[in-house]
Amino acid sequence: MISKYVDDAALAKLGPGRRAMMAAVFCLLAFCFPATAEGDTAEDLIGMGLELYQNRSYQEALEAYDEALLLSPDDPRAWMGKGKVFSALGDYNQSLLAYQNATRISPDDPEAWFGVGLNRFLLHDLNDSLKASERALEMDGNYTRAWELKSTVLAHMGKNDEALEASKRARMSSAPSDTEMLSHSWVSESFILRQMGRDDEFLAALENATTLDPRNYDAWILLGEALQGRGEYDRSLAAFDSLLSNIAPTSPPFLALVLIDKGSVLIDMGRYEEARGLYQQTIDLNFSDESLDQYYLGRAELGEGVSLLRLGDYEAALEAFNRSMEAEPDLADDAWRGIGDGRMGLGSYEEALLAYDTALEIYPESVSVNAERGHAWKGRGDALMALGRDDDALLAYQNASIAYDLAIDMPDQGRQSYPLNGEFWLNRGVVLEALGLGAQAEESYGKAREMGYRD
Repeated sequence: MISKYVDDAALAKLGPGRRAMMAAVFCLLAFCFPATAEGDTAEDLIGMGLELYQNRSYQEALEAYDEALLLSPDDPRAWMGKGKVFSALGDYNQSLLAYQNATRISPDDPEAWFGVGLNRFLLHDLNDSLKASERALEMDGNYTRAWELKSTVLAHMGKNDEALEASKRARMSSAPSDTEMLSHSWVSESFILRQMGRDDEFLAALENATTLDPRNYDAWILLGEALQGRGEYDRSLAAFDSLLSNIAPTSPPFLALVLIDKGSVLIDMGRYEEARGLYQQTIDLNFSDESLDQYYLGRAELGEGVSLLRLGDYEAALEAFNRSMEAEPDLADDAWRGIGDGRMGLGSYEEALLAYDTALEIYPESVSVNAERGHAWKGRGDALMALGRDDDALLAYQNASIAYDLAIDMPDQGRQSYPLNGEFWLNRGVVLEALGLGAQAEESYGKAREMGYRD
């Protein structure tokens, strides 16, 4: 069965709001189909297929459904069972075909249309996904999962007001006792509220989700990240500790995600030794060679490198940043920026300059990395200034200032209030001071002090 939390590498790289929405989508995969009754031979095979699916024996489940279809080719339950298995395997095209067969056989079955809509969404066909979810709702106006799907699709289409209304309809149609579904609905709604810039309501939605279902891992993770983004570090730590002490599963990827996020909060608080200990605890987990495990191993090494930089252990930091890239090459941009910082700490200014240039070459053109790109430009300016190339340094500082301003004016969907950490404002102040903008620099320094940043 699909896990109720979503922690694959692709989602982890997204902002919290996007992950909230995708978590709700994959939740739909886990909840949307009832058990099948047993009876004649086809019934037995359909029941067997469901049992095998629940045990994650997907190929055997497909064989059972195929045998059922040999005996009863017009049984929509067998086609939907196949669709469910193909969804679990990530083969959304085959899943879609199976559900389409079910709709041809049983055109008034809302469950079949829901399956079509969900796969259309996963294949990025938003218009047809919306049509299929509306077909399901025409047949059953209280179909909670169809309302959830419609809300998610509308949010992806940028129709936030309609998406919010659909999300509320989903909760209205849910049984009060279905706290798990209600909790996931609040997570889904939090994504929409974040997109709308309604941050207080966004936070309240996540708090509702954790209250309704204390075992909603996604809600706790997103709540912790949101509180960190608001500078409410103690509450953020409490959210992550709720996972670590009570409900976090033992799988290395998920446990690593929680430890890494908690370590990030500790760094923001200036508690570098504690952060380093958490990152080392993460590195010591029993990771496999699978890409997901290696991604989190790389993130842990990156976090340890940052902790070591703050502690002044530059040689060890350089080793950690290199290990981070070895584990996950996609983290190379941040790793090279860290290497630049480490080389600066060692006084190797030419090597630092090369590291910052490498980071700037590979940073993506994305709103979400404006602050990181700004830090690399600042580092480049610092290295050039140390080398006596003042004019080039001022140009680098100008680029850093532009990137920092973009981070403030064009926040990504995952952190509308970004940036809210002291290091960002301190770095921006240094850049503005170097450019001779003393009043603006002091304003940035003041924000850093307000956040209790300690360099």
